[in-house]
Amino acid sequence: MIEFEDVSLTLGDFSLRQVSLAIHDGDYYVIMGPSGAGKTIILETIAGLHVPESGRVLLDGKDMRSIPPENRNIGLVYQDYSLFPHMKVEKNIAFGMRMRKIPQADIERQVRSLMKRFGIAHLAQRSPLTLSGGEQQRVAIARALAIEPGVLLLDEPLSALDPMTRQLFVEELRTIHREHALTIVQVTHSTGEARELGTRMAMIMDGKLVQEDMVEHVLRSPGTTRIARFIGYENIFVGVVRSIEDGLSRVETDGVSVWAVSSASIGQRVAFCIGADEISLYNEVVDGSALNVFPGTVTKIAISGALALITIDIGIMISAVLTRRSATEMGIEAGAKVFISFKASAVHVMDEDEVTRMKHHDPMTAT
Repeated sequence: MIEFEDVSLTLGDFSLRQVSLAIHDGDYYVIMGPSGAGKTIILETIAGLHVPESGRVLLDGKDMRSIPPENRNIGLVYQDYSLFPHMKVEKNIAFGMRMRKIPQADIERQVRSLMKRFGIAHLAQRSPLTLSGGEQQRVAIARALAIEPGVLLLDEPLSALDPMTRQLFVEELRTIHREHALTIVQVTHSTGEARELGTRMAMIMDGKLVQEDMVEHVLRSPGTTRIARFIGYENIFVGVVRSIEDGLSRVETDGVSVWAVSSASIGQRVAFCIGADEISLYNEVVDGSALNVFPGTVTKIAISGALALITIDIGIMISAVLTRRSATEMGIEAGAKVFISFKASAVHVMDEDEVTRMKHHDPMTAT
């Protein structure tokens, strides 16, 4: 288990500020956040490349401050792969084992096994500079795994790959995690990668941990409006709780009332978000269990591959996602009259960030 206890450190103009998190044995732990948030610095601190100015990094309960990087049994793969350009592929893979003075016969056996596994045996005598991005990625991961690490750290390992190669690596990483029960910590900007691979995740912003939980909980219930925006929520609103009935809050925003599951009190300002995939779209009103049903007018349609993002004016602008085929079959076009519905449980109430508070400040209703 890896634990950060109030870890702070400063590098130039950047500060990591009192970060506390826990990575359990066997986790596929995903770290997300904007560029410059401190994600890679967290990886490097785990690896021992940075020493906290305050706080502690623990491995299985032991303070790692005095343990040098080479003795931490941790493999690290950077976004640019960081292969040694003057070494052939097989020597790159063998490097960590040679530094540990592993017997040559064992090194050769491990290198052969890894090159076969990753389909790079034919590249053994090639220079890294002659390899494609996908081939360099295979070599970099093979090199990291060669030392049989207890923890594998991956810094945006899939960001430079084409879609087909990327999907192959998603499957490979999933297999490595499952077969070796390996603890993996991966930095990514992709919610898709988080969903496909992660078990637990942390959101890092401005050098602070702002949310940590199971992957699906963070992505479905972001803790702040800033997190919601970052992970791609199209529908983010601020309103005031006007009434409470049967444990549900009626939140009014720009004259539109939305029912939500919330512990807020009457008169309280709240922010909330609704996933576009949580909203159902109909040509006519239908009976159902959803408490939130509204008539509206389609104002915009944005096509992206097989999906269509439909913007509807219901008094506020709200977006729903359909398959492109469904949108065509329903005759969805700009100006069309439609009905939308979504459940109260699909409305995720959260904290506002400072920008949202300033943008929506209303001295008559704010508390």
